[in-house]
Amino acid sequence: MNVIPYPSAVKILSEAFGKIVSAEAVPVCDAAGRISAADVFSPEPFPPFDRSSVDGYALSHRDSAAASAAVPAILSLKGEVRMGNPAGLVLSPGECAYVPTGGMLPEGADAVLMIEDAEKSADEIYVSKSLHVGENVLRTGADIAAGERILTAGERMTAARAGVLSSVGITSVRAFKRLDYYVISTGDELVPPGAKCEKGKIRDTNTVMLVSELSKIGNVKGALQVSDDYPELRRAVSEGLSVSDVVILSGGSSVGKADYTAKLFSEFGRVLFGGVAVKPGKPTLAAETDGRILIGLPGHPMAALTSYRLIVLRALLNACGSDLAAPVVCRAERNFPGGKGRSAFIPVKLINRGDHTAAEPLFYQSGMLSAVGSADGFALLDDSVEGVPKGAPLEVYGIGDSI
Repeated sequence: MNVIPYPSAVKILSEAFGKIVSAEAVPVCDAAGRISAADVFSPEPFPPFDRSSVDGYALSHRDSAAASAAVPAILSLKGEVRMGNPAGLVLSPGECAYVPTGGMLPEGADAVLMIEDAEKSADEIYVSKSLHVGENVLRTGADIAAGERILTAGERMTAARAGVLSSVGITSVRAFKRLDYYVISTGDELVPPGAKCEKGKIRDTNTVMLVSELSKIGNVKGALQVSDDYPELRRAVSEGLSVSDVVILSGGSSVGKADYTAKLFSEFGRVLFGGVAVKPGKPTLAAETDGRILIGLPGHPMAALTSYRLIVLRALLNACGSDLAAPVVCRAERNFPGGKGRSAFIPVKLINRGDHTAAEPLFYQSGMLSAVGSADGFALLDDSVEGVPKGAPLEVYGIGDSI
C-alpha cells in the first residue's frame, strides 16, 4: 500500500473539501455549531449607554470626595431611574438619583454608590465613603466598542457568541453550509444492529457511529449496508454520489481490500491517496469526482472513528479556516509506545489526579470495541515519537460533542 504522511493526508483532503464548501447567510438563532465564513464587526457599542453595575445611587464623585463614616456627605435624592427607560434626569451638584443594576446613568453622574453603603432619610441620602470616577459604572462601549471584531472567520458559533452578536443587533451571519453525506458499510459478515447475530456474523457498529458523528456537522442523506460484492458496492457508491457531497465507505479499505476500493474509487474519479501512515487507520483512502468526495475508512471501529475525526473532520474544518477543538494538555499515566514510524492515534481515558489530568492509554486488539466506548479522547503522536514516558506532557483531542 502506497501511504502518505498524516499531515499530507489532511492537507490534500482539506484542499479537496475547499473546492466544495460554500457559505450562506444563517440566522444567528440557528447558527449554533456552524463555522463562521467571515469576520463580523460590531455596528454599535455595548453597552449603548453608561449604566450602573449595582443597585444604588448615581452621583458625581466630587460630591463624595470628603465623605467618611464619621462625617458622611448628605445629598438630595432627586428621583429614580426606571429600568428600560431613559434616565430623564439631570443631576446638579449635591444631588443623586436611585438607579437599578443595568439602569441608565443620569446626566451629571459619574459614579454609583452601592445601596448597602448608603443611608436614606426622607429625601436625603447619607454617603459614608469616597467614590472614584466610574466606580460601579459600565461605560458606553466598555464591553464592545463600535467597529470591534466580535466573530472571526473560522470560529465555531456557540450560544455565547450568538448572545454577543444579538446584543449589538446582528441577526444573521455568513457561515459555511452543512454538506450532505452518504454512509456505506460493507462486509459479508455484517448484520444490522437490531438483527439476530448468527455465528460468524457481527453487528454493524460503524454506520451508527459515523451517522452520529456526521449529523453534528452535516446532513446524512442515507446509510446503506452492502456485502463484499463489487457490482453491488458500485451501485451503492453511485447512489450515494447522486444525493450527497461526500460518500463515506467503511470496511472496504482493509489491507486485503485496499486495491479493490482504490479501483472502485478510480472508476468514479481521481484517487487522492491510497493510504495514510497512521496507526490505526493506515488503509484510509480518498478520491474526488465532479465536485464530490469519496472516502474509504477501515472497518475496525476504533480505526474508523479515529480516521474520521483526525483526518476527515480535521480536513473539513481546515478547509473552513478552522480546526479541531484545542487539545487538553495531560500527563501520561504510564509508559507507552508510539507508532513505530507512523503517526499514532492513541485512545486514552482521562483521570483527575488533583494537581493534573492524567491520560491512561487504552490498549486493544483488532476487533475489540470496548476501547471505543471507554475513550475520552485520542492522543496524537508524531511519526518521529518512539514512545511516551510516564509523566510526560501529552495533548489529547476530545471525543463526543467537542469538535
